[in-house]
Amino acid sequence: MTPPALEPVTLNQVKTQLKIDLDDDAFDEQIEPLIAAAREWCEGYQNRAYITQTLELALNDWPSCRNVRLPRPPLQSITSVSYTDAEEIAETWDAANYRMDDYSEPGRLIALSGAVWPSGGLSSTNPIRIRYVGGYGDNPEDVPAKIKQAVLLLVCYWFENGYCDPPQAVKSLLSLDRVVPI
Repeated sequence: MTPPALEPVTLNQVKTQLKIDLDDDAFDEQIEPLIAAAREWCEGYQNRAYITQTLELALNDWPSCRNVRLPRPPLQSITSVSYTDAEEIAETWDAANYRMDDYSEPGRLIALSGAVWPSGGLSSTNPIRIRYVGGYGDNPEDVPAKIKQAVLLLVCYWFENGYCDPPQAVKSLLSLDRVVPI
């Protein structure tokens, strides 16, 4: 998994919300890790990816149906489908065998008509790996405003109260677009 290159809220946005002078760096080392932690908490609560990041789904068996739901929408692209056979040889399933459904939420990998999941034995633990890219986009501006507000509120709450349960306002902002875990 590759984490996002940026966070949905900036240090300056947090300092402004906390009414800390932007030139005052006394709290920067305390605030900066809170931003990443708050984003991770919010992503986990919503089961979404915010800023573009590479994710991976591991499966023990090929699905019985023709599609695989990919957690942490929105889905941007599918990078690869690989598997390890019973002899521990890594293989890649040809991209010509599947397409991406980025309209559904969560997005799906769909085996094309006529394509057959690879046959034969698989390695014993997580032999199938689907690597994909998720998130609203590459920049904080791509993230919906209510999500950025929830992250900002959570950072400020944790800064003022220490790590504890998030306030109901954060959960309320995030609940509207929460994805039920798959």
